[in-house]
Amino acid sequence: MRQIITFLGLYPRETTYSFEGKTYKGEVFAEAIRQFCNYDSMLVCVTSEAKDKAFPVLAKLNDLRIKAVDIPNGETTEQMWETFKIITDQVHDQDSVIFDITHGLRSLPFLVFLFAAYLKAAKNVTIDAIYYGALELGNFKTGLPAPVIDLSEFIGMLDWLTATERFVEIGDGQALANLLKSAIPLGVELRDNPASRPLKHQLNKAAEAIESVSLALNVTRPIETMQSATQLEETLKQAAPSFAQRAKPFSLLAERIVKEYGQFALEDPTDQEELAENLWLQLQMIEWYIQRDRIVQAVTLAREWLISVLVLRFGELMFDSEKSRKYVEGAINNAVEKSKQLPRSITPSRCDEQFTALSEADELIKIWSQMAQLRNDIAHVGMNLKPETAANLKKRTKLIYPQLQKLGQQLLPQRTTTE
Repeated sequence: MRQIITFLGLYPRETTYSFEGKTYKGEVFAEAIRQFCNYDSMLVCVTSEAKDKAFPVLAKLNDLRIKAVDIPNGETTEQMWETFKIITDQVHDQDSVIFDITHGLRSLPFLVFLFAAYLKAAKNVTIDAIYYGALELGNFKTGLPAPVIDLSEFIGMLDWLTATERFVEIGDGQALANLLKSAIPLGVELRDNPASRPLKHQLNKAAEAIESVSLALNVTRPIETMQSATQLEETLKQAAPSFAQRAKPFSLLAERIVKEYGQFALEDPTDQEELAENLWLQLQMIEWYIQRDRIVQAVTLAREWLISVLVLRFGELMFDSEKSRKYVEGAINNAVEKSKQLPRSITPSRCDEQFTALSEADELIKIWSQMAQLRNDIAHVGMNLKPETAANLKKRTKLIYPQLQKLGQQLLPQRTTTE
């Protein structure tokens, strides 16, 4: 169903409105809007006084689609909440709605934007338009018509803000990528306007870059995150003119995204010369995960980070599990086992002596044991007799992070880049 929701003031006055090159007359704007809008129902929100003074203008049209909806005067917050409920109760799931904010109280535009945001989120409503007949921009004496302005584009700003906040705060960029994709020129426009084709490429590339960073963070892929963050930063800068044309809200928000994820950017994180910086960035990611309660990712990455730090320290191959990483992990496990009162038999590792020689060996044994307990508890999803609570897992992970920072300072080369 397509509904028009309009509001009436107290003093009808015949006015000429201009919309899309044509003019329409009406004593109230609702009388004009019904001439250029197709609709199934028009809900006319009226106070008791407006119902007496202005609604007769519409009643005389004998249009059965037009219905008066009584609302309070809006003198208190409680009355405004009452109005909110009255109006939203009239709208059904998946309706299409056109709002008219020409008449009524000055608080009305603010409320209507909230109505629209709520209806989109709660009832999957499509906001087709938010019309404002700009009386003050016309001239009654000279006959200059009042222009009709559609403000619905600004409702989209709420979607962009919400999607950007979600991407920045928890790393989920899918909603933001979807908004960018919705701005891509399609079909007829691409055919008839060749100049729009670069827009399609740039907007699609920006959406894919956001999806790439988001997915890499979600599945704990630090190398891919660094590469994708580098690509994201470059892509958003290149696509800035396209945002200004097709996704204006995003053009205002892109800088925040670059600032948030630019911190992880490293063009070639697997290069031998970049491995130390790679591990410093991974440490930042661990903190980023912890700050956002992404405990599973934080613990998973922290465990591998400890191994990676020692791989670099011992001169082993960073990305070869069979030929290098397993020997470093074996040395840590052997040291942990030897520290127990009743150790099990162990399989010697070629890295045992290097590990034992570290002045930080005891500290590493302690934190590795803590990490193993955390990881096992998380991996078994609480399916044991005495599982940790989620709150305790979070607390223990947060307590481990300062220890990781200290080990980074002790075992990694100092950073040569400036944050």
